[in-house]
Amino acid sequence: MNPHAARARASERGFIGSLLLVITLFLAALAAYAWVGMGIFTSERWPIRWLEVNGAFQRVSAEQLRASLASEIGASFFTLDMRGLQESALRIPWVSAVKVQKHWPDTVQVTVEEFVPVAHWNRGQLISRRGQPFNVPEADELQGLPWLQGPEPRLDEVLETWAVLDQLLVPHGLEIVAIRLDDRGAWSMVLESGTRLQIGRGSTVERMRRLLASWDLLMQEREAPPLEIDLRYTNGFAVLWPRAREPQVAARM
Repeated sequence: MNPHAARARASERGFIGSLLLVITLFLAALAAYAWVGMGIFTSERWPIRWLEVNGAFQRVSAEQLRASLASEIGASFFTLDMRGLQESALRIPWVSAVKVQKHWPDTVQVTVEEFVPVAHWNRGQLISRRGQPFNVPEADELQGLPWLQGPEPRLDEVLETWAVLDQLLVPHGLEIVAIRLDDRGAWSMVLESGTRLQIGRGSTVERMRRLLASWDLLMQEREAPPLEIDLRYTNGFAVLWPRAREPQVAARM
């Protein structure tokens, strides 16, 4: 076959294919328009009949989620505002993530993930296990979580330091209940025993290792833990112990 004729025939086939595609798209759009005009997409024809809510509910209840979303599902299966439904669920305290799915012909499934708090952050905020700060009502009243404090832009640094120091302390039976980074960059913290530690700026891990290397010897024959330990020394640390109880004298009649 003549090469020129072959190219012409291929070009013709391409043109016809493009024309058929345009006609198909036009007819599809025309059909969709006709459906809308006939009311095919109205909520009366394709109503949402079932709202399924899923999640490992701990602080959010299924009933609370249903009540919050009930007003959002009045549209039809085709016109349901998926983003609006997701945003409504995210406005519920303790909800961290939402997945919305439609299942033909009349079901909407909403799956929520809750924040799992691991610590307090400054005042009025909590930290999730993913390191996200979040706000919920009465956050400061939640018990059993350590308190982290520091400048807002340095949250990641506070989280990292807390994790590193906690790993050092746990093998010695010590637990951090509060850790603070002040505006000057100095660290301090409180242990579960009530002992306050002044760590200072820089060499945080090295100073803590120095203390823990002497911890067992430090606590020998001690009935109570230190009140305060100051690690802001180049080659050592200072310890403040509670006063020993004075011996009681029997009263004479």
